[in-house]
Amino acid sequence: MYLIALVVFIILVGGYNIFLSLLRRKKRGVAPLMVTIQVTLNIVLIVAGLVYLIFG
Repeated sequence: MYLIALVVFIILVGGYNIFLSLLRRKKRGVAPLMVTIQVTLNIVLIVAGLVYLIFG
């Protein structure tokens, strides 16, 4: 169950990262809040991956 949730979370975070990359490439402004959300999601993803690696 945790593995399925982790895979879904990885896909969502990856999609958000791609979305922000496309916005930057099109020279549109990216709000600081969006960058903060991106960093937070990436840190949560790293922690969740390490927890799964250690205890999984």
